[in-house]
Amino acid sequence: MHYLLVSISHKNTDLAIREKLAFDADRQTMILKRLVAHGSINEAVMLVTCNRIELTVSAKEVHGALAEVLDALHAASGVNRTELEGRAQSYEDEGAARHLFSVASGLESVVIGEAQIAGQFREAFRFAQEKGFAGKKLTGLMNHAMRCAAAVRSATEVGKNPVSVSSAAVVQARQLTGGLSGVPAVVVGNGEMSRLAALHLLGDGAEVIVVGRDLEKARIFAAELGPNVKSESFARLPHLINTHALMFTATGAPHTVINPEMVERCGFARYWFDIAVPRDIAEMEDENIHIYAVDDLQGIVQTNMSLREEEAAKAFTIVGEHVNDFFNWLSSLSADPVIKALREKASRAVREELDRAVKKGFIPAEHEESVRLLLHNAFKRFLHTPTVALRLQMDKPDAQETLECIRQLFDLEGN
Repeated sequence: MHYLLVSISHKNTDLAIREKLAFDADRQTMILKRLVAHGSINEAVMLVTCNRIELTVSAKEVHGALAEVLDALHAASGVNRTELEGRAQSYEDEGAARHLFSVASGLESVVIGEAQIAGQFREAFRFAQEKGFAGKKLTGLMNHAMRCAAAVRSATEVGKNPVSVSSAAVVQARQLTGGLSGVPAVVVGNGEMSRLAALHLLGDGAEVIVVGRDLEKARIFAAELGPNVKSESFARLPHLINTHALMFTATGAPHTVINPEMVERCGFARYWFDIAVPRDIAEMEDENIHIYAVDDLQGIVQTNMSLREEEAAKAFTIVGEHVNDFFNWLSSLSADPVIKALREKASRAVREELDRAVKKGFIPAEHEESVRLLLHNAFKRFLHTPTVALRLQMDKPDAQETLECIRQLFDLEGN
């Protein structure tokens, strides 16, 4: 059994392609169902965020599994198969675990140490579990990844003063306007990205207006943000974008929700921050409208990274330790079935030979139990040393070869 991870992210793929790979729950289900039905793949988990897709599988063999993952992504997205192959990063076994643990810990994010990824990671794993796509092989890997992420957060300051694409958008707005105190800002959507943007805006003293398709949900969302946050229906969005200079949008819609026909010419500059993937805002031909998408905010993010990068070095050390712990744990699990089978074979040999001896009269029936106990203890003592040695062998690179030799030597078929 092998682990394979295929990663497509902001590090190797531009926004236009990532938009096509921003699969909703139905398409994620379709992809995962296809993968686990393939002969080379046992289990699969897929993490989808605005900046990445991380598809992790347990596989019988890596080459066929990788080809099937790329085929499935091509079929679901329409992105050229050759382009996907050229852009995607693939990792196997230890490399897969190291990358996955780093992703869960926020070390591969646009903003190093962002806290949001941990929740997204847990949700992706829960989704795969509930749908029956993740079993024992990936459960162990995912649980160790989440423990690693928790250790990174508690032992380093990599997530101190969180910076996100949402906060970067607010920083950019502050720089463009000279200050946000008392400035009205429209926030479209009621997801996590919109919530973060609204909270940062409120922290800068802006007056936030939340817009949602469901007005009641928008009111609840606004109330959760604070007593002075206003809410508006989606029907009011054309009026709001033509009367306010600032807008932040992250709806999660599969298509643009702000289009040229909604826009009127205005005599003031408008700054729109599209932090959604796929993008919420269509291309505009208006010199007074300045649109900032996710990729446009990377420069701001990078200026806030020096301290995080120092802490990230410590965090990667923790990741390395947890990867080693995971494979030691995995190896110990691999040894247990072999040890159990070896003991059961010895016990069966004792039972069969003792039954034969009693049947032929070599041992009196009244002594059968005493002899059985004697033989059992003898085999237990005999197997103690190789059992201990085998467990110690499991942290070595050739552990699996050792197990296979024992299986063949003692004919432990199926263990």
